[in-house]
Amino acid sequence: MTRPLRILIVGAGIGGLSAASALARIGAKVDVIDDKPEISVAGVGFGLRINGLRAVREIGLLEKVLEIGHTAPGIDNYDAEGNLLSTMSYGTQDEGLPGCVTMSRIAFLELAARHALDNGCTFRMSTTVADIQQHDDTATVTFSGGDSADYDLVLGFDGLHSQIRRDYFGEKYAPRPVGGVAWRVGLPNRRRIMQPIICQGYGGKIMLTPLSEDTMYMVLTVAEEGRPRYDASRMAEIMHDRATALTRGSAFLADALDDVRHAENVAYTPYSTVWVPYPWFRGRVMIMGDAAHTMTPYLGSGAAMSIEDGVVLAQELARNDAVLDAQLDFMKRRLPRVRAVHDRSIESMLEEFDSVTDETYRARIDHLRHDEPIANEYANRLLRMPY
Repeated sequence: MTRPLRILIVGAGIGGLSAASALARIGAKVDVIDDKPEISVAGVGFGLRINGLRAVREIGLLEKVLEIGHTAPGIDNYDAEGNLLSTMSYGTQDEGLPGCVTMSRIAFLELAARHALDNGCTFRMSTTVADIQQHDDTATVTFSGGDSADYDLVLGFDGLHSQIRRDYFGEKYAPRPVGGVAWRVGLPNRRRIMQPIICQGYGGKIMLTPLSEDTMYMVLTVAEEGRPRYDASRMAEIMHDRATALTRGSAFLADALDDVRHAENVAYTPYSTVWVPYPWFRGRVMIMGDAAHTMTPYLGSGAAMSIEDGVVLAQELARNDAVLDAQLDFMKRRLPRVRAVHDRSIESMLEEFDSVTDETYRARIDHLRHDEPIANEYANRLLRMPY
C-alpha cells in the first residue's frame, strides 16, 4: 500500500481491541467505536488455549497476559458424587506456550485497550454507525453524532447482536438459540484449585475455573428451551438450586454452592449461535468474531477465534497490495478452521446435555471416563493447527 490504510473497528470487545493492535502494528490508522460509554464486558472470566496465546503473542500482549492470568495444565472431570473420572490435558506446551491461561474478562479488556492506545489507535465511546456509503476504493461512514469519515475497511466486531451484520448482511443471519444456557458467578477459591474442575451432573455440568489462588468463577450449563425471564433479586438462589438439582444434593462442591447463595454477581446467558457463510464481507464492510461466527464455549475458543480473525486479516493486508485480495486470502484461511471449531463446540454441548435420566447419565459418565480424553486430544490438535 502506498499510504496507510484507514480502518474503522465497530466494537471494543476482545476481538475488536485485539484486531486494533494487530492492524496498527502493520501501519494502519485505526479508529475504534463502541456504543457503550466505557470499556466493559458481561461475564467473569475466560481462557485462552494455545491458539489464542499464539495470537496475543502476535500482537505483543503475551507477556502481560501471562502476568494477569492463571496457567492451567488441564481439566479434572468428576461425576456428581465427586469421583474423579479423568484428567484431560490442554496439550503439549508447543513453542514454550502453556496449554491454557485463564483470566478476568475485564482485566483482559483493560489490558487490550491500553495496548491499542499505545499502538496509536483512537477510541470513540457512546458512538454507533448511522450509515455507510460504499465507493470503489473507500467507505464513507456517518456516525451517530452526525460527523463522517472515509475508511478503506469497516470491520464489524460488534458481537452476537451485530448491527453491522444486520444492516449489511441481512436478518437471515440473526442469532439462533441452541437450547442451552449458562449461569456464571465469581467466587472465592476456597479449595485453592489450580486447574479447572468439571462436575458432570444430571442434564448439565458445573465448572470451576481458577483465576488466581484466591478467586475462581463457576459456570453452570443446562439445557433450557425458551428464554424465561428471572427475578434479578433471586438469581443467586436460582443458580444454587439449579446446581443442587444437577448433583442431586451431593456433598461434592457443597462449599462452592453455598458461596453461590451469597453472591451478587450472578449472570444468566442463553446460548445462541451465528454462522455467516462465505464471504464475511460486502465490499469494504466486513464482519468478524462473534458477528460472523458465534459459537458455544465448549472448546473454549470463541474469544480465541475472534482474536485470530484480526491477526490473520492484518497478515493478509500486509502481504497483499489489493484489499480484495487480502479479503479473499483471509477467507481461504479462516472459513474451514472456524467452521470446524464452531461445529465441534455445538456437538460437545449436545453430548453433555444428554444425561438427564439414570441410564443416560451412566452412559455419559462412562464416556467421560474412557472416550472424552480422546475427543479432547482431537480438540487439542485442531486448535494447535496453524491459523
